[in-house]
Amino acid sequence: MKISANAVLTGDLVASGQVPSDQYDALLYHLDQTLRYLNEVYAGQYNIYRGDAFQLQLHTPRDWANAMLLLRLAMKSRQQDCRLGIGIGSVSNPRPDIKSATGEAFTLSGTKLDSLPQGQLLGIGSTNERFNWHAGIHLRLTDALLQQMTARQAQALFEYLTLEDKNHLAVAKRLHTSRVNATKLLNQAHYDLLTDAIRYCEQLTDRYFHG
Repeated sequence: MKISANAVLTGDLVASGQVPSDQYDALLYHLDQTLRYLNEVYAGQYNIYRGDAFQLQLHTPRDWANAMLLLRLAMKSRQQDCRLGIGIGSVSNPRPDIKSATGEAFTLSGTKLDSLPQGQLLGIGSTNERFNWHAGIHLRLTDALLQQMTARQAQALFEYLTLEDKNHLAVAKRLHTSRVNATKLLNQAHYDLLTDAIRYCEQLTDRYFHG
């Protein structure tokens, strides 16, 4: 049985205190611009608080998968990373400003972020344990691939995923490199495996939830 739900991504930057002060403001600006982009693409809402912590609310549950990947890639492309707790559930008190919104999606998201095991940067929670198990396995595999990715590989995959014309030549033009090198970077980033994993997570979410 499907239930009506939103998705909430709660996150923070990894080891942000170690970022040199002259680079910290630029990193936060990049985070804000990435969240702004996702907010526009998915018609969601976001908030940055406590410096480097943030939340992104998505009204269509399946959008969490692509938004999660793009967020991680955006940070990896700047030689940084972020932890993300994803919650899928109801929003009992929707607000224009999500700082004051409440509901199980927010609670599940924050709880999952707080309970991430050492070395793990992705986690997902909902009230459906079968969904949690299937999605959780894919997130652990996705996380392992992302943590091994270089900044250049992450940048290539981010460009590939956000281009309307998804071909390697278009990525090469964005990166100011050759098509051969763009293909090499995408293959090293396991772009085919990650895009398949995202499609699976979208379909899995559709199976259990609706917006």
